[in-house]
Amino acid sequence: MKKSVYTTYSMQKRLVAILMLLVLFFCLLSGRLVYLQVFRAEFLQKKAESQWTRDLPINAERGTIFDRNGIELAVSYTTYDIFVRRSNVEDENAVASLLSKKLNLNYDDVLKKVSNNKVSESLIKMQVESSVAKELKNSGVAGIYYSENTKRYYPFGDFLTQVLGYTTIDNIGQSGLELFYDKFLKGINGYSSVQSDIKGTELYNTMDSYIPSVAGNDLTLTIDYQIQLLCENATNLIMQNEKPKSAQMIVLNPNTGEILAMTSKPSFDLNNPPREDIQQLLQNSKNLSIVDVYEPGSTFKVLTTATALEEGKTTLEDRFYDPGYRIVDGEKIKCWKHIGHGSQTMVDGLNNSCNSVFVDLALRLGKDKMYEYFEKYGFGNLSNVDFAGESGGILMDKDTAKKVDLARMGFGQAIAVTPLQEIRAISSVVNGGILYQPYFVKKISSKNGAYEKEFSPVAVRRTVSEDTSSKIRYMLEQVIKKANAIESFIPGFKVGGKTGTSQKYVGNSIASGKFTSSFVGTFPADKPEYIILVVVDEPSGANYYGSVVATPYAKLVFEGIIKYKNLEPSDELASDLKRMEKNIEMPNLVGKSLSEAVGIITNLGLQYELDGEGGTVNAQYPAPTTLVYKNGIVVLST
Repeated sequence: MKKSVYTTYSMQKRLVAILMLLVLFFCLLSGRLVYLQVFRAEFLQKKAESQWTRDLPINAERGTIFDRNGIELAVSYTTYDIFVRRSNVEDENAVASLLSKKLNLNYDDVLKKVSNNKVSESLIKMQVESSVAKELKNSGVAGIYYSENTKRYYPFGDFLTQVLGYTTIDNIGQSGLELFYDKFLKGINGYSSVQSDIKGTELYNTMDSYIPSVAGNDLTLTIDYQIQLLCENATNLIMQNEKPKSAQMIVLNPNTGEILAMTSKPSFDLNNPPREDIQQLLQNSKNLSIVDVYEPGSTFKVLTTATALEEGKTTLEDRFYDPGYRIVDGEKIKCWKHIGHGSQTMVDGLNNSCNSVFVDLALRLGKDKMYEYFEKYGFGNLSNVDFAGESGGILMDKDTAKKVDLARMGFGQAIAVTPLQEIRAISSVVNGGILYQPYFVKKISSKNGAYEKEFSPVAVRRTVSEDTSSKIRYMLEQVIKKANAIESFIPGFKVGGKTGTSQKYVGNSIASGKFTSSFVGTFPADKPEYIILVVVDEPSGANYYGSVVATPYAKLVFEGIIKYKNLEPSDELASDLKRMEKNIEMPNLVGKSLSEAVGIITNLGLQYELDGEGGTVNAQYPAPTTLVYKNGIVVLST
């Protein structure tokens, strides 16, 4: 075996190699230190701080929501989140017992959190009332910590439920305006921090920090609390008296697009959302006036009339003959009055809500012109209201729409719109012809006054001329005066209006006994400042006409507005005060022949509507002995 010989030269080579390796190692180590201390310094510093500090969040106060007159509709107040730091707990059982008792929590669940050594800090409960937090502090039990939070509170509970919406327990907007304007309302959270050792035990006489939260912005709405209250009370009465599936009301300023009131029933108390029943919560959270569609029925005839007048397809003196039906594409389209209205003017046609007249108008206009005005009125498109989830409505494809479909569209069938779309469109034909964008928020402002943004009316387009608008206002006033909706007339004041009653469909078939009843009203009729839409879905009583289940409740709202605004009746209408006394007692007509009942009603100076095609009266409204107005309306079921 050859023996290795180590020469001086070879030893030097080895030493040089080792030195080079050591230099390379120290270069790498120095490079790593430079990288960590220079390029990663900020990241590592933050990571170190997170290990030796304990942070408690300070949630920002959510902005207040006011009505247009400064009434608070949604507010926030200080609460406390309760934490436990395991390292500072002296008696686990005492802490768990105190917290479970004061916070109404399960003892075993609390004890599990208190004794958990794997985390330095455990959240026990959020949004604890100040009085309870004070009791916990005064107990002197070690290991319990507190962080300021805020809780949302709605002073009026079940009020503007679907419009205001609600927040999560973390104060994040979940529905309604709380959701749509969440980025403005939520503010910026702050925090407080203290230094601690490796076990999480707080170190005293060390540096701590406090970053205050920044409160969210306030919203001032277009909503008028007093008018909203009138609508809330009226829709509650509808639910109580008519027992429908749902009831909705909207009050709009037709000259600006401001939404003065909007309500939908059933609803719930915003301070206690039914979170345990998700299906009910989602259903009753929906703002039906914005997200759901319906066939408007006869209230849509106002728009067909305006379109025909604007296009020169009819005049107020134009005459129509109604035998009780029209035949289009081989299909028989019936008028609600099966024996027909005979010869009548255009004004009479709207007064009588005669389907035949509006079939004729739709066919005169033709498909291209009708669809052109659908777009002008905003149907099939979003109104861009400041609210999440708006529906654009449903329009039949123009290319597939048949002549008979067009005929039905003329009186509000074969087209589906949202209530907001319809009241917006009708507003445009009574306000002089301008379509406005509807909106809820007038102003966004910070609590310290540093930021403020106001919103003004947005005129989208012209729909009809001032001349056509003037004629529509006149015709709607005549509808009220001519007793189709006589119960809605308010003595001494000019009111315009139109009722609607449409059958509902299930699939492609008419659903037996299911109707949507509605009323649209304007006040004052000659120069509207308020327009109201009432929609009652599936009233369950024997009477389902809009004149019976929708109009009287709109009247209550108009009367309330008159009282709220201290309006005085005009001198020219003073005689109405005497004429509109309820001094006719309803006779019992049940069991009588239709001809006999009609004769009795006519002799009393009353009007009538028919429900059914039989020859004998089996139900009536109003009920026997009820006092009614002269020229009032009576519904006879046969």
